Amino acid sequence: MPRPTYTQEQIFQIYDRINLPAKWRLDVEEAKRKSGGDQALEYLTVLKRYTLANVPFENLELHYSRTQVIDIHPEILFQKIVAQGTGRGGYCMENNAFFATVLRTLGFKIMSTGGRVSAAASPNGDVGDHSMWFGFAHMVNIVTIKGIRYMVDIGFGAGGTVRPLPLEDGKIQLNIKPNNSVRLRYDTLEDFENPESKVWIFEKRVADDKFVPNYCFPDNVEFLPADFQVMNMFPSTSKRVFFTQVVVAVKHILSEDGEEIIGDVVLLGNKLHRRVHGKKEELGAFESEEERVEALEKHLGIRLSDMQRYGILGMSSMIG
Repeated sequence: MPRPTYTQEQIFQIYDRINLPAKWRLDVEEAKRKSGGDQALEYLTVLKRYTLANVPFENLELHYSRTQVIDIHPEILFQKIVAQGTGRGGYCMENNAFFATVLRTLGFKIMSTGGRVSAAASPNGDVGDHSMWFGFAHMVNIVTIKGIRYMVDIGFGAGGTVRPLPLEDGKIQLNIKPNNSVRLRYDTLEDFENPESKVWIFEKRVADDKFVPNYCFPDNVEFLPADFQVMNMFPSTSKRVFFTQVVVAVKHILSEDGEEIIGDVVLLGNKLHRRVHGKKEELGAFESEEERVEALEKHLGIRLSDMQRYGILGMSSMIG
């Protein structure tokens, strides 16, 4: 069955949503020609950068909602992220499913696969203990351009990649200046019983610290939409994951010239911080729901309706 795509009209609405520069606002037919040519990687990089800078990573649907239900159908995602005009984004499977549909519509050769997240992947962008791997609960898009495969992930929040990352074993790339570096390793996991089983492991480091694994995904194994529907149930319903317990929202910061991501703003629980060029600045802690909702709009551009604000009443994630 053909995967869903967006219409020409929807694509131009998406361009508006992510504030895409005029140079890259291609109609669908022109985009299909461009996505396989010499400018394909640049086009993909720009699309990823401006989406990261304008579509937040957030789990508010699990807290500021009367239903706490996350639906990853492309049309539902378009309504939430684009059409309703409230600055909303989503967590990994929402943002990456949305972006996969955009890229598919524009003619990119894409497949989606599942990932396991490491316990080292802190939601605030820092790193910690990496002795444990969780089950498949992350979505990763792989785009092939002129025979080279690139990992394209806009749904990992703080600390994720800010540009397409080629699937090259051990190649180190600067992620965010001055010293945030990332790499992919094709290797086995300590938890595997079969030493010949290998996966791509996404790792990052700051300055001269050691590389720490954040998530992994299989090589050339495509997951179907039905797989992600099943995977979506665990992080959106289990009481054992932080998504259902803690409010989180992340938005990347674009440089003034629009040429690079320079940091991010992170709201986690009742605290807010900004990290620019590797320097972390605490922006304060909230003592009430009113303060947090105001911060969501001021710092991340997310506007919640009165009904959505009331949705958190009585939940353990509520402030006060």
